[in-house]
Amino acid sequence: MTEKKIELVGGCLSALLAEKEIIARYELLQRVYDCVRRADLTSEEREELQAILGGKDAASVAPAIFYNVLSGEPIFIKLPKLDSVIQINGVMFHFVHTGGYADPDFAKAYEKFNSSQEELHDLVRLNLADLLSEFMGRAGYALADGSSGKLTFNGPADKSLDFRIFTSIQEVELVEGMEGSVVIVPHGESPGPFISFFQEKGKEAEEGEIKVWVANMEEGTIDPFIGYPRDMAIYKQFKNPRMAMMIKTNWGRRME
Repeated sequence: MTEKKIELVGGCLSALLAEKEIIARYELLQRVYDCVRRADLTSEEREELQAILGGKDAASVAPAIFYNVLSGEPIFIKLPKLDSVIQINGVMFHFVHTGGYADPDFAKAYEKFNSSQEELHDLVRLNLADLLSEFMGRAGYALADGSSGKLTFNGPADKSLDFRIFTSIQEVELVEGMEGSVVIVPHGESPGPFISFFQEKGKEAEEGEIKVWVANMEEGTIDPFIGYPRDMAIYKQFKNPRMAMMIKTNWGRRME
């Protein structure tokens, strides 16, 4: 069964790289998540695929596939080896060095990337929800409700936690009704926006018991930025559980 799902994911990626021979790293990552979602893997298939991709080190399927595609020896047949990198206007692109690409090709690739921003924005939200589901699943929680602009996960002993997903820290607005919930945002290349958020809204988040956690989508991990869970089963899923505490100290605000 896993072989068929590998073929499904591989076919999805093959079609993508046939259309976009020069592809932005950021877009490739989001498209990999999308291909995994389209394959509709069962929990058993995820475990089998993770074992193929790296065993216990593969915390999440999509990031493991992403790095496999860029490894030069992908498990998917008929995929080009993306062995070269170039930066265009600060954006990293991957491509095959034997493609014979020239400046017009790279300019066109950048234009395609720019024109895909709205679609990628929507994909990021879906992909963060998938990553969050895997993260919470490892803590023994399951998605119970995805309506009303939030995701509610139920765990053992009638435990429950609400999440709200934003595609960047700059988008986060703390409004009435968010008290006690967790905000999930993707990590950024620069700490600047996170520092600004911490200084401007950190106290408000603390008073409303609103937690803010950061997802590293390339690694498939989630870590605390502001606030911790009460459930140790969730706490144990963080890669860097001390991050929120270090931020309080290093960024000059004491969050008690």
